[in-house]
Amino acid sequence: MLKKRSAIEEVKIPWYRQVKKSTWIMTGIIAAIVIAGAGIIIYDHMDTYSKINYDKVVKLGKYTGLQGDKIEVSVSDKEVKAEIGQRVEDEATTKTIRKGKVRDGDTIVIDYVGRMDGKEFDGGTAEEQKLKIGSNAMVPGFEDALIGKEIGKTCTIDVTFPEDYSEKKLAGRDAEFEITIRSKKQKVTYEYNEDFIRKVSKYDNKADYEKYIEKELGKQKREEAETALEEKLWAKVIDKTKIRKYPGDLVDEEAELQKAQYEQMASQYGTSAAAMGITEDQYREFAKQALKEKLAYHAIAEQEDIEVKRGDENDFYKKILEGNDMTEKEFEKAAGMTVEDYVKTNGLEDQILKEKVLDFIREHAKLK
Repeated sequence: MLKKRSAIEEVKIPWYRQVKKSTWIMTGIIAAIVIAGAGIIIYDHMDTYSKINYDKVVKLGKYTGLQGDKIEVSVSDKEVKAEIGQRVEDEATTKTIRKGKVRDGDTIVIDYVGRMDGKEFDGGTAEEQKLKIGSNAMVPGFEDALIGKEIGKTCTIDVTFPEDYSEKKLAGRDAEFEITIRSKKQKVTYEYNEDFIRKVSKYDNKADYEKYIEKELGKQKREEAETALEEKLWAKVIDKTKIRKYPGDLVDEEAELQKAQYEQMASQYGTSAAAMGITEDQYREFAKQALKEKLAYHAIAEQEDIEVKRGDENDFYKKILEGNDMTEKEFEKAAGMTVEDYVKTNGLEDQILKEKVLDFIREHAKLK
């Protein structure tokens, strides 16, 4: 209703207030996917890094024998029930009802035409508008007047726009709306039983299905705990690592990459990196922060003879597909290339190496 300044008024919050700052600084695979979507090729430093004399460039801090907490995870019955409840909810569907009456709380689909003094007014017309009764999305009186009305019929209601309505030409004025109630959307949920279990899994009874859910939750918790531990250990490594000299060409390239990442993300929210106040000097600082980490894990990899092997690559391809919930064919259709070509084209082999280095650090930590 009222597309320019609607009675369903949309309040747009600047994107940089909607997301945490940590999500702005994209690294690794997330950054690569965003930048690749913009048609920008990510710099592939794998060959460049193999030629660096790390003794002259970086002084590593301690990276083995670091102190950390031993990973122990458990899954409660409450967590299993909550997960099952969420999965039941996720399988819910919606059916369209074209008969009956409108009740409070219903979600209906309507067409409407608004008039003042017999004339249609700007923004007062809409078709196939979804509206939940009781949401207070429309002007006062609009939703209440539809309660009890027949679905599939047309009715006329009278409303008065609030005195403080955002569109001054409408504020305080009476209006008439001709409304056609097309249908009602009704949520259809499943019951948690053997039929549901067979529908969503390979199991046919609650005991086996709940053991499976418990195992899945435990795996998820362990992965999260391992990631958190690796981040803590890596932070210790970086804190003690000193860069003797940044390779100038890498700083320039990394700064361009940082700039491209920020520009791409900002454009998705209808703004620009310049509007965010990010300067060229800041891009170079971001670049040095990123390079410090890259130089550190490449130096560790060289020192410990850590290499990326075919099996590591295959695991990484699988992770990308699972993370995007896609099959190989679906990914190829969306990206215009295979997941393997995508990784190589966008320099993501570097990310595989970093993960191997992090695994090495965790495996050689002293966990209490």
